[in-house]
Amino acid sequence: MRGLLRRLRRSRAALATGAWIGAAGVWLLHRSLRLRVVGREWAEAFHAREGRPLIFAFWHGRLLIMPFFWPGAPITTLVSRHADGEVISRIVRRFGIRSVRGSTSRGAHVGLRAMLLAYQEGSHLAIAPDGPRGPRERVQLGVIALARRTGAPVVPIGFGASGGWFLPTWDRFFLPRPFARGVFVFGDGLVVPPRADRAALEGARVELERRLNAVTATADAAGRA
Repeated sequence: MRGLLRRLRRSRAALATGAWIGAAGVWLLHRSLRLRVVGREWAEAFHAREGRPLIFAFWHGRLLIMPFFWPGAPITTLVSRHADGEVISRIVRRFGIRSVRGSTSRGAHVGLRAMLLAYQEGSHLAIAPDGPRGPRERVQLGVIALARRTGAPVVPIGFGASGGWFLPTWDRFFLPRPFARGVFVFGDGLVVPPRADRAALEGARVELERRLNAVTATADAAGRA
């Protein structure tokens, strides 16, 4: 798989074709799902009241259908600098989502600065805080630092479906079965104080991890119900 992605990068035509095929596949899968949304009221109320963008977080293994969690809103996502990042950037662009390259791990200053700029321009931010290479379902401090800098709440999102497959990848990537029942589950936003010290940042990291696990478990249970 990685070898194929590297070859795609060498050919712009092949890269464009691969991204088009990938986007078409994701769109067709999304259209086949019977989707519902649970718990988005907190995020909608905050945005209506404050008029400011939010930061949305979800596990890397659940990102396939995430381009559709809040359709029509300006969203910027953080995409890996690895070989698959360019393909993913082109795919999400077809759904109106802007991307910046970087990661949420320690030292990812360039990507986080670009996300901060996007936020200041009025875009919601979307991050898989255990990407791009794990550890799986462990929040990295980058998203917490971004929340402290922006003052924006981090809203956890889980996705589940009534059927699908977990692929043998580091993130146990979830591929929902076509025509399954799918559900997005939103949690309440987590606010990181602007003067949070190291202990408070670690506490926020652990709490976001807990909330992400909770909404993902709820989405899995709701999808099976």
